[in-house]
Amino acid sequence: MSERENERAQPIQQPENADPSEGFLHLEKDTDRDLQAPDLATVEVNPATPLSTQARERTGTVEHLAARKAVPTLDKHTPEMKLRLSALRTEITRIITSLRWENQSVAETVQRLQPFLNIGPIKQWKDTLIPFLYEIDRGGALIPVWLQIIEQGDPENLPVDANPGETEQGRARRYAILMLGNYRTMGIAGKGAQTRFASRRDDGSMVSTDLAQYLGKLATDPDVSMYATQALIQHTTAASMQALIGALQEAHGWAKVDVVEGCLEFQQERFYDILLASGLEHVSGLETYVALPLYKNIPLERYLEDRQADPLLKANAALVFQYMLQDGRQLPTATDHADTLPTAFSRDFPAVARALINNAATEPTWQNAIAMHQLGFFMGRYWSEINKHNIKDARIIEPVYQVLPLMHEVERWMDGPGRDILLQALANPEEEPLIPVARTLSELRDPRAASPIIERLETTRTIKDRSHALMLGTLCDTLARLNDRRAAAPMFQLLARTVDIEQRKHLPKRSETLPPGDPHIPGSIVYAAVIHACGQLEDISIIHGVWDATRDLDPYVRTQGLDALKILDPRGEQALSKTVVREALSDPRESVVRAASQLALQYKDFEAVPILRNVIDNRPELSYTLNETLKQLID
Repeated sequence: MSERENERAQPIQQPENADPSEGFLHLEKDTDRDLQAPDLATVEVNPATPLSTQARERTGTVEHLAARKAVPTLDKHTPEMKLRLSALRTEITRIITSLRWENQSVAETVQRLQPFLNIGPIKQWKDTLIPFLYEIDRGGALIPVWLQIIEQGDPENLPVDANPGETEQGRARRYAILMLGNYRTMGIAGKGAQTRFASRRDDGSMVSTDLAQYLGKLATDPDVSMYATQALIQHTTAASMQALIGALQEAHGWAKVDVVEGCLEFQQERFYDILLASGLEHVSGLETYVALPLYKNIPLERYLEDRQADPLLKANAALVFQYMLQDGRQLPTATDHADTLPTAFSRDFPAVARALINNAATEPTWQNAIAMHQLGFFMGRYWSEINKHNIKDARIIEPVYQVLPLMHEVERWMDGPGRDILLQALANPEEEPLIPVARTLSELRDPRAASPIIERLETTRTIKDRSHALMLGTLCDTLARLNDRRAAAPMFQLLARTVDIEQRKHLPKRSETLPPGDPHIPGSIVYAAVIHACGQLEDISIIHGVWDATRDLDPYVRTQGLDALKILDPRGEQALSKTVVREALSDPRESVVRAASQLALQYKDFEAVPILRNVIDNRPELSYTLNETLKQLID
């Protein structure tokens, strides 16, 4: 379990420039301004919402986040670049000649070609290298070579935080996939050295697999889906469209993000229903990465306004809108590029807002309720910044002004049907909406949410899996934010039923965070959430459980235990509090030692001095921090 608080299991963090009192927009006066808004421009932006720990552990995360960073643009017209490409052309031509006319094997060709593909970052080089290679190999002689490079896979045993696209083998593989996007009219037949173009029967059917189908399978692999979808987009054929839509049902995680973005690139309105229906499935933690392109390309207002529309499509339209609004909490700053425009204003924001409000009035659903809440919060943030003259862009101000008159309706609806439908959803035995519903009610500080949450915790006997643990963690956090003191006992009873605390306490303490897939992770999520929540409730009766948490195997749980101890026993009046802090000074995790040293200083525990000196002598990496603590403690 990561030491970072899991986004879906821990408190919602306000933006740095947020006013703690900000929430729904309450209108008290009207202000008129003479504004002329230019045409709204669609500007490519990336989500501002930080990834949760669960999302960061998904396959392909490192590479996808790296691909979203800006890189310098190559100028292929410079003398240096022309010289480099000329030399590369000579080498590639020699390799193709040897393959076609000198009986060089495909394996030998791969061995010779691969080092030349290790030319630089893919994002920086692909627009130059791919057309360059295709110009040399328009006949497709290298297709068997590209296929073998792809099939050899990525290097094995790479570190968890390594980017396979930055290795020689991984980089060659990705360039090979992109190259297949050029041979749009061709199929493939045979394997290995026998690979060749597939022929067609007299009836026009293919003898073997079409390239589009091959790329469609690659599009479901989150390691290379980003490149396979780009290759299919490059095809721009009916077969490539069919392959992408087929991949939509099988793709998970980052692959789903790539496939959705790829389908939208075709600008086919007939795809909108299926993208809206299934786009948010199997992307836990990455919903914003799917929602933003859906919002920018699909007219959500049509679904929200159509009373005959499929309820699933209407519900998902509201969810897409709320994910976009939630991401929009990060306001534009003075350092942002002049052309940067928040995604909300990249299209007709007032039209979608009006459609949501009208739809909520006739169909009170939990999806509409959380979207209406996010709309109120979003408008409150932007209206506040506009009034402070921190936002002066007319492309933002004009849409906000158009939606302002509707905010009385939003506030009135949320104070009535909105809260009621959220409470009903919270009491519903179905678990799907629990996390967003609970988080919304915690932001609204509705005390009525406490009872159904406590009832659900009391009926939970086991932790099913990680997703279930995250849901339980969110419920615990909601109880803490509601400041319901009676919740501490049910939460600790839940912990006793679902987590073997004694066994964990006697296992060796880990120095590193638990790796993905570790069976202790679901228990760590619930354990840490309960300790954190009970600490926030300041219930001293559970301090024995906090002491146990400081001795857990997971450094994340141990850190939460020390943080809770600061609140529950700030002066160290309980003798055992000082004892567990001294033990933590010898913890194998550096961050735990630092937290313990600060708590020892807070307790003015002079008996910790020899322990601190011993740690300083044996762990030089902690010497600076602990010497400062020691100096303050002695002085």
